[in-house]
Amino acid sequence: MMVVALNDQIVRLDSIADHLGLQRRHGEPGFEDDAVRACVGRLAPIIRKANPKTGEEIAAVLAKHFSIHFEEVRGPDDIVHLENTYLRQKRELGFAQLRDELEDPHVDALLFQRMRAQPHEHDRWVAVLNLQLTDAKVYWDRFHEITHRAAEPEQRVLPFRRHRVERTNPVERLIDQIAGEFAFYAPLFGPLVKAAHKRQRLCVATVEDVKAAYAPSSSLLASMNAVGKYWPSPAKVVTASMRGRKSDPTKDIALRITMQTSGIAGSESRMFVIPNMRVPMSSPIYAAFFEKRRSEGLENLGDWTTKSGKSLAAIPVFTSAIRLGSVVYGVISAQ
Repeated sequence: MMVVALNDQIVRLDSIADHLGLQRRHGEPGFEDDAVRACVGRLAPIIRKANPKTGEEIAAVLAKHFSIHFEEVRGPDDIVHLENTYLRQKRELGFAQLRDELEDPHVDALLFQRMRAQPHEHDRWVAVLNLQLTDAKVYWDRFHEITHRAAEPEQRVLPFRRHRVERTNPVERLIDQIAGEFAFYAPLFGPLVKAAHKRQRLCVATVEDVKAAYAPSSSLLASMNAVGKYWPSPAKVVTASMRGRKSDPTKDIALRITMQTSGIAGSESRMFVIPNMRVPMSSPIYAAFFEKRRSEGLENLGDWTTKSGKSLAAIPVFTSAIRLGSVVYGVISAQ
């Protein structure tokens, strides 16, 4: 079964290469970068012509170009509505599988190709976003589905295709990589971040301001990662949660760090943290978690030590963090 699934992924990756006119194939160095460049080259003129001002507007422009209509499922009533609209009224038989498919919590979205649609109709493809557990990814999922249409040829005989949360799936990983170029589109988003950099230091409030201006429906983490990527000075985006050692998750349970994003400036600096490292009590990240509040302030990475006594480089940084649920989201920037 796993061999069949892998073969299906390879076939789809080859079809993406053909559709985008790539010389390289999956597994060859540079394939993913070529795919990203090809999609950017194809979609950039569409975006420029429409002259959008925000990420939300970019999503609307590209959805219209690819004749994608988005539907959102938050509960049973939404499923009934879609069955009535598409299965019974428009006689799209693929929607007969809608209910069964959405019972799987790992299915992020279903992309239906309407077999009875006319060439001029705006909903020749219907992307059904599964928001029954959370709508935190609604902004990202829109770009993910748009990218499937941009990067892959038409499904032809398939009435729908399910898209799961599968980080090991090479097709989904590639689509996410390409989608990131458009969800936070550099020509629009980069200048917005640079302007924020001139006005204020990097903190959770800064990210929230940029998020509100560019993509209100984006998740905080996605916006943090995007801001961290484009921040002109060294910055890191991290999360922290309670867990054990990598070698044995049941031992030494503590508040431990996970690296998310390092911008170009951050990659070139000595500012880094060790994955799964314990968060020291002196860090605002620690306070944010255990006091369940926003916390920010100056700290020194030299105070971060391992069990063996090793410490990070002694670099003064400003850390800003917020706890949402059982996870702390934080940004660390050089001073």
